[in-house]
Amino acid sequence: MSLLNVGISALTTNQTLLQVTGNNISNAGVESYSRQRAEVSTRPEQLLGGSYQGAGNIVDNISRVVDQFLITQIQLDTSSRSSLETFARNMEQVDGLLSDDFSGLSATLSEFFAAIESSAQDPTSEPARQVVITQAESLALKINNLSGRVEQQLNSADGQLRALSSQATTLAKGIASLNEGIADQVARGGGAQPNQLLDQRDEMLRQLAEIVNISTVKDGNDLNVFVGNGLPLVTGVNALALDTQQGVDGVDIMLVGRGNVSQRVTHFMSGGEMGGLLDFREVGGDLLNVIGRIGIGLADSVNQQNALGIDLDGNAGGTIFRDVNAGTIPQNRIIADGDNSAPTLQNMAINITDVGQLTTSDYRLSVVDNDGAAPLDYRILRVSDNATTIVNGVAGAQSIAIDGFSIDISSATQANLALNDQFRIRPTRAGGADTTVDITRLQELAYSVPVVTDAKIGNNGSGVISSGEMLAIVDDSALALNPTNPIYQSAGVLAAPVLIQFTTATDYTVYETSDPFNPAVLFSGTIIPGQKNEIFGSQGTDPNFIGFQVTIDGAPQVNDEFTIDFNQSGSSDNRNAAALSGIRAQNILDGNSTNFENSYGSLIERIGTQTAQAKVGRDASESLLFQSQASRDSMAGVNLDEEAANLIKFEQAYNASAQLITVARQIFDTLLSSLR
Repeated sequence: MSLLNVGISALTTNQTLLQVTGNNISNAGVESYSRQRAEVSTRPEQLLGGSYQGAGNIVDNISRVVDQFLITQIQLDTSSRSSLETFARNMEQVDGLLSDDFSGLSATLSEFFAAIESSAQDPTSEPARQVVITQAESLALKINNLSGRVEQQLNSADGQLRALSSQATTLAKGIASLNEGIADQVARGGGAQPNQLLDQRDEMLRQLAEIVNISTVKDGNDLNVFVGNGLPLVTGVNALALDTQQGVDGVDIMLVGRGNVSQRVTHFMSGGEMGGLLDFREVGGDLLNVIGRIGIGLADSVNQQNALGIDLDGNAGGTIFRDVNAGTIPQNRIIADGDNSAPTLQNMAINITDVGQLTTSDYRLSVVDNDGAAPLDYRILRVSDNATTIVNGVAGAQSIAIDGFSIDISSATQANLALNDQFRIRPTRAGGADTTVDITRLQELAYSVPVVTDAKIGNNGSGVISSGEMLAIVDDSALALNPTNPIYQSAGVLAAPVLIQFTTATDYTVYETSDPFNPAVLFSGTIIPGQKNEIFGSQGTDPNFIGFQVTIDGAPQVNDEFTIDFNQSGSSDNRNAAALSGIRAQNILDGNSTNFENSYGSLIERIGTQTAQAKVGRDASESLLFQSQASRDSMAGVNLDEEAANLIKFEQAYNASAQLITVARQIFDTLLSSLR
């Protein structure tokens, strides 16, 4: 190898080094750019004159300075940060919504019951009654708005999921196209790596990781991409698509393959913005259930108590809020799966039966064959804890009671059910939206109790009878008692006073007194003097149940008498108003363990805790991503100071190489001159 050839190889190599350095400098501001490096090796030595002489050098390859571990770590950290940031952002919104005095329920709940308490002080005051109705309307509207705002945020999350699915599909196609381009460039370049295309692919993978959690597997020059929990999205030069389809709980993520065959993959998606939105959607659904249960429990409890009273017109109390099982509300609480055998013919109803037993969970009803015999049976899964109940089917109509509601199946629906049909039950999901005020006239607030008690003047003992408490508005058809004459003139209206007469200091007989000269015996009983003794049955199944309850305290004597009569002039009676205001402190929800205000307070506390945890997780994930990015940049990023130093070094080497060629030429010229 001549000196000239050595110089030419050095000049060419240093020119390449300068070009690589210049390219690094020009792309220093491009975030996705990876620093490039020319890999130079020494040419093989040649044996000349008994010794080996150097033959210069050659550029073997121009490669990216990257670490695949760091690239993978950035993708993982990007997905985690994007998921937690999206979840925290949405949680902050609902946290502010619940705790804000203007949009939250706490203040309005308190004002509603305070209005009833104030009105009970003067039950005949029409202005005070009007305030109660106004506060009821305000409370119903606040529950509606709160439920609606959460629903809007869930709809917004669904819209984002649609957009993200489209973006992910575009990126998947781009990655598949780059796989094809990289393979082509490698083949054309004899194995040389197309660095720019590799950087572009890494950037697309990073962008995809912002949308959903990804993993990659290298296959030759291709990268196969898997999303979520291992779903193949890109395989070589082929890309599948992500699409959305409206489902029961919002949009479902669909993986669309060849021939437009789609598969529901919502529950397999995790990480990235999609994962954060899906996590929030689960919380948002639970939040709607809690708000709905408060609305249902409040409406049902207030309605039931108002129904036990008498209004200013002397009529039995009606509903203040809309009945929780009114109209089509029960039918809307259950949704047939679109893949069922005959979804349009499978109409069921979910009726609320006991608000105290309601949970905030959704349920899944599956048609199964439990006993191998017709008719088909039912499996009910409580989603919150996967508790399962199996109920054997019966021919014709059937009502299944569970967790404070009933599943009512008509005979026509039962005939249209098939094995493996599925239904989604949401007993409380729409409870907030369904809450509205029914009462229109202030006179319809039933503040009086239908019964009034009295003790006969001249009783000898110290017995005291309570003022009376209504248990249910009934007529004679609901009673096990079989008197000679009617006890009730109409539902809740006694036909004549009910008499309690003591035959001894502890024994008494109860009479119906339609014929005061010949009262009819209803039943007899015994008390324990000195303590409160209930006289009638407290449950509808008790033989002595009469629809109301009184207690007798103290020590009655023989022939002492007490009466219970219809409250003819009870406009100034506030006993039922006091009972209405007492609902505020009653433990009605969660198996009769908590009241409405505490239930809402627990919700605020739980959402606040989840929000705080999400923010901590978000901040931690941002720190991890920053560290991973810094590690990548320290290796693959362009350091302008380093490149400037390289530029000077390679420029000097280039000049020296050129000088080497000049020397070789001068030597050659001198040699030629000596031969002339």
